[in-house]
Amino acid sequence: MLVPLGEARELEGDPLRDYRMRVGLRANGTARGVTAEPVEEKGGTAPKMSFFDEFWKPLEPALKGVERIYFSPDGVLNQVALGDVAASDGRLLMEKYDLRIVSSTKDILRDPRKTTSSDTAVLVGNPAFDFDDAQERAAIESLHAADAAAHVAPELRAEVSSLRSRDLEGAALKPLPGTQVEVEEISSLLEKQRWRVQVYTQQKALKETVMEVKGPRVLHLATHGFFEPDQQKAEQRETDQHSTNEQPASVEDPMLRSGLFFAGANRRLSGHATAADLDDGVLTAYEASQIDLQGTELVVLSACETGLGEVAAGEGVFGLRRALQVAWADSVLMSMWAVPDKETQELMALFYEKWLAGKDKHVALREAQLEMRARVKARYGEDRPQYWGAFVIVGR
Repeated sequence: MLVPLGEARELEGDPLRDYRMRVGLRANGTARGVTAEPVEEKGGTAPKMSFFDEFWKPLEPALKGVERIYFSPDGVLNQVALGDVAASDGRLLMEKYDLRIVSSTKDILRDPRKTTSSDTAVLVGNPAFDFDDAQERAAIESLHAADAAAHVAPELRAEVSSLRSRDLEGAALKPLPGTQVEVEEISSLLEKQRWRVQVYTQQKALKETVMEVKGPRVLHLATHGFFEPDQQKAEQRETDQHSTNEQPASVEDPMLRSGLFFAGANRRLSGHATAADLDDGVLTAYEASQIDLQGTELVVLSACETGLGEVAAGEGVFGLRRALQVAWADSVLMSMWAVPDKETQELMALFYEKWLAGKDKHVALREAQLEMRARVKARYGEDRPQYWGAFVIVGR
């Protein structure tokens, strides 16, 4: 059944502003991200069109009696956590439907149980962002003295490390103590279910560690994330300010403008040169696409804005989400905006508790978010969707 919604140009204006205002995209306190500019709309008139009325209400007649909905978003809908949207009766869509995001219809047919590895997990969190060259060399030696041959090929590292976004220059990253608690809690939960777990934190939370994983069933990364959406626009403004006789600035690959920070990243952000034999602690989406994730059922990106990227109509999102699909991960749990450290740690613990108890991971996330919603209401005296609603799962 085809349900026309109207002109894309109109739907991507007021309705999207309405959604952003309703969920609130600025969380107080420590957030796990670096954002180039405020995402919250400021000034101007209030939206005249609501997101629910324009995007979802027209679909409801066709959804009578339906409980589970597979949703393959395009365009700006890739920036929306659909379950957070409130229906006309006040209930969230995640309370009314079992919503499942897929990249395409072929995801529906794939059975992840036929491809996943044994019960192994790699957990990385609380990186030591202030990390000098000597400390990194010592950490690498302790991790890989017996397995140097498995390290990323030097020629590949040299090629990739020269491709960094100029927009990454900025303030130093702050520690994320909640991520230490998070990975320790998750490790305990997994070990009780007899999983084989490897935990890397602080000095051992290295980019090299992530690049060298070999298809664990779960890869969990809890750190600062980044998404730089407006470099092309910034470059155009820079070009416009110069003589028209000058050549326009090159446009950087969108897969280099989103990623995650690991141990030692503050050297890069402070402008210090990285030694030739070391990496800079910045994992771009481009590099993430080269990780060996065949047999990986779930990658958890417990950081800010990990679901965002450059959107190409009909082609999806070019960012970490695309990278991990290229690397053969079956599904990715990711965030749509900046997330607070404390509440994210609590949400992740709830998710794993429910999933390891036997619930489907989509159901486990939905129930964990609704439980966190109740906690946030009790804690702050109001509903704050930006504290609990940022995460979605893409894939089976």
